[in-house]
Amino acid sequence: MPNPEEDIQGATAIDFFARMNAEGVDYALLRNYEHFPKFHHDLDLVVRWSDLPRWRSVAKSCAIDHGWSVLTECDHWACSSSREHTLQALRFYSTNPPRYLHIDAFHAFLVLGLPLVDEEALLRERTWDTRGFYRINESIENFDRLLQIASVAGKSEKPETLEKIERYRQRVLSFLEAGNDFVDLAAAIGFPKIAASLVLLRSGDVQSFKKEIDRQKRAWLIRRVLSHPFGASKMIFDRFVDHLRLFWIRPCGFTIRAFASNEAQRERLEQIMRRLVDANVIFLFTSSTDSSERRRVKERAGIVLDWVSMKSAQIVMDGQADEQGIIAKLLALIIERHPRVWDGRETSG
Repeated sequence: MPNPEEDIQGATAIDFFARMNAEGVDYALLRNYEHFPKFHHDLDLVVRWSDLPRWRSVAKSCAIDHGWSVLTECDHWACSSSREHTLQALRFYSTNPPRYLHIDAFHAFLVLGLPLVDEEALLRERTWDTRGFYRINESIENFDRLLQIASVAGKSEKPETLEKIERYRQRVLSFLEAGNDFVDLAAAIGFPKIAASLVLLRSGDVQSFKKEIDRQKRAWLIRRVLSHPFGASKMIFDRFVDHLRLFWIRPCGFTIRAFASNEAQRERLEQIMRRLVDANVIFLFTSSTDSSERRRVKERAGIVLDWVSMKSAQIVMDGQADEQGIIAKLLALIIERHPRVWDGRETSG
């Protein structure tokens, strides 16, 4: 069992990359490495397809050696018929105390469902970071950051969203002010007019920047489809099927049926859920009855609480409910959602 004071996520991240390097796995970290080994939610990597078995084996050995309770692999994002759309996701869980680490393996940067930069290009240009890991080329990273700013802008006025946009904007501007550039790179991958968007980004006019990027993305898509009509059309259709499956038929998030004996017990369960969000064990949750909100939470791998009768409840909140017991039940339901790569509870129990 990990020490409650130990930074099990940070220790695992450091060791994970050391073992990946030792095993010769072809990978590169995509983003959010500034405070390594601290990560906000997860580790996003590009991993060579043929190296996935070794990537999985390294993660399993880290889970065992660092005292994690369970390692699961999400089977929701790994079912596309297009490799570029496929995402392998490993999830480390510690049940006591509740801890979580998420490692994703991507295989391309996508724009409107088509690969803008493929796995081979991302890995070919990777850079060694003296902190002990490979990361993608900074020009590619910052160009992708432009697209992320445009993608997020306008979706929400929440402080954390606005903070993310500004943080990414400052990262791009710092990259450019240091004498770097990605205009030639952008032109080479199909965005010859990216300089126009940079003027808007520098001015702080994020909404106009978003409109300009979206216009250039549509122009890129048209050129791509015209130059590769069969392959591009098939991949767009595959992406549509993926979204239908992932966001409507079988989303990664799910519903937990809960019973509360009174309003105080409802609030108590919601407080427990908020603490799990704060501890980064779950992404988000809702007890709303609004269908659009429930779908949004499930799309983002969150949990929807359904208030039901005691007879049909998976979680029962009453005066006898022990908080640690409730957390254990919640974690068990979350863990059972996906296939287990390794389960230390079976060997320790």
